[in-house]
Amino acid sequence: MITRTVAFRKKLDRIFLTWSLRFLRCLAAATPYRMGIWCGASLGLAAYYLLPRERSRTYLHLSFVYGDDNPARVRRIARACFVHLGRSLFEVLLVNPRRLRRMVTIQGGESLRSALSAGKGVVVVTGHMGNWELLAHAVADQYPVSVVAAPLEPPEVNNMIVRLRGDMGVKTILRGRPGASRELIRVFKENRILGILIDQDTDVESAFVDFMGKPARTPTAAASMAIKFGAPVLFGYIHRGRDGRHTIRFDGPLELVRTGDDEKDIVSNTAMLTKRIEDCIRENPEQWVWMHRRWRRQP
Repeated sequence: MITRTVAFRKKLDRIFLTWSLRFLRCLAAATPYRMGIWCGASLGLAAYYLLPRERSRTYLHLSFVYGDDNPARVRRIARACFVHLGRSLFEVLLVNPRRLRRMVTIQGGESLRSALSAGKGVVVVTGHMGNWELLAHAVADQYPVSVVAAPLEPPEVNNMIVRLRGDMGVKTILRGRPGASRELIRVFKENRILGILIDQDTDVESAFVDFMGKPARTPTAAASMAIKFGAPVLFGYIHRGRDGRHTIRFDGPLELVRTGDDEKDIVSNTAMLTKRIEDCIRENPEQWVWMHRRWRRQP
C-alpha cells in the first residue's frame, strides 16, 4: 500500500512539473523580456518561501561554509540564490541569438580559439554557477558545442530542455543512453567543444576531493577524457552583473598533472578543477545551487 502511495505521488509530481514548465514557456512567449525577468525573480522568491526542504538545505550548506555566527548573511545569500535561479530560468526561456549577443560578454575567447587550433577537441569545465545554460548558448553561437547531461525525469521535461539547447545550437549527449560513448569520441574527432559540469554528486565515475573544506564526491570524466584524448582543458565561468548582463571568462588551456599514473593524475586534476569552481562560487555565492546535496556521501 505504501509503495503504491509513493508511486502515485511521484506520478503526480511528474505531471505537475511537466505542466508547470509548459505554462512557464507559454508565459515567457507572451511576456516582454524585462517583465519576464521580473516574473522569474518573483517565481524564485516564491519558491524560497514555498519550498521549506530546499530552503533548509540551503541554510545548512551555507552555514557549513560561512559559519553559524551570521544567520542574517546566510538568509540573505539563500534568498538571493532562489531569486537568481528563477531569473535564470526565464532568461533561458526568453533568449534568442540576437538578445544573447547583447546580454553576454566573453572574456578569454582567444584561449578558446587557440585550444581549438590544436584540432583535438576542447574540454571546457564549469559548474552550476551563474546561468550555465547561457554559457553553452553563447559559445555555441560561435563554435560547435556538445554538453554532457544526465537524463531528467519526467521524459517530457528532459525533451523540452534538450530542444531548448538544440534551438541555440547546443548538442546534448545524454549520459547512459545508447550511443553516448560513440558521441563523446566523435566530439574529439570532429574538433568540437565538450562542456562538462563537475560540481554535483551524481552516480558516475567519481573521486572524493576537497570542496569548501570538506570531502565531496566529484565526477572525474573531464580529467579522464582530457588525459585519454590529449585534448586541451579550459575552465569556463559565467556570472550575472548588477546590470543584468552576463560575463563569461575562459582560463587556459590549463596545465594538467601528467605523471604517467593515470588513476592518480585524474584525481589530482579533478581536485585542481574543483578548486577553481570553489573560488568562483566564493566570488558570487548567491549564483550557485546551494540546495544541491553536494556532501551527501562521504568517504
